[in-house]
Amino acid sequence: MALSLATFNVENLLDPRTEPERARLADKIAWIARMIDACDADVIGLQEVGTLPLVRAVLDRTAAPRGWGEPVLGTADARGIRCALVARAHVPIASTRVHTAESLAFPVFRAGDPAPFGTRIPLRRGVVHARVRAADLGDVDVLVVHFKSVRAVPPRDAAGNELPSRSQRERAEGQLRAIVWRAAEALFVRGLVDDLLGADEARRADTQAQVAVVGDMNDVADSVVLRTLRGEPPDLLDCTAGVDAAQRFSCLHEGQAVQIDHVLASARLHGRLAREGGARFLNTELRAQRDGRDPRSGDGVVSDHAPLVVRFV
Repeated sequence: MALSLATFNVENLLDPRTEPERARLADKIAWIARMIDACDADVIGLQEVGTLPLVRAVLDRTAAPRGWGEPVLGTADARGIRCALVARAHVPIASTRVHTAESLAFPVFRAGDPAPFGTRIPLRRGVVHARVRAADLGDVDVLVVHFKSVRAVPPRDAAGNELPSRSQRERAEGQLRAIVWRAAEALFVRGLVDDLLGADEARRADTQAQVAVVGDMNDVADSVVLRTLRGEPPDLLDCTAGVDAAQRFSCLHEGQAVQIDHVLASARLHGRLAREGGARFLNTELRAQRDGRDPRSGDGVVSDHAPLVVRFV
């Protein structure tokens, strides 16, 4: 049996706050359901979903609403968005867990050095972890992530009030804070993967755990963040390397087509990646990301991320 695995940032599937948002919600639910049908995936990692009833409403609008198991939801950030995982009923979920942390550690140079950022970097959106039973492929551990956006993190005063950035250096500091935040998230998930893969001896065995990390990582394949997550030498491998470069994008950012949504697989699982059509982006309806501070900016229906579907055989 083949296993198809997808990741999709649906963008702000949240309870409406205003009448225009309320009027658009039904169209958004229908559009997401149509995209899920187009993915034709067995397991889907979702980002930027709100409540369980909203996720269920989407599944109810798909072509086979009774063909889905119970969604698994993670913890939400202050905006109310979270990760989730949904699986077809024919793919049993053996176990689930949501990994959370009040604060993320960052490496020090010498033992005994103080933590460089104290408790300033929380894991805002819990990592959804499900072990799925994929018949002939065996068990696959799927981790659904959503890393910090590229939006700069502004400075704050001692009371926590946001301060304006008054110079190029201060604006650069805001961008660097965002990179550090994503890197800390990548380190946290890297530790989860290490725990699943075990010692080096186990990693070389035919019984090595099969792990997939999927989601909106808000960074490109050759970034420090993705290299941190993949390992050195890499033991999480990019499942989209075989896609034509002109089609290998999941986001339109500042006029550039970029891939910031990824599926990374451990070596044993990556070895089962389909040779033909192993990965595809559903990016024909993709709209450009909007600039501005309002995270709900946009048309309210179509997402600014394209689904990515990967198939293992």
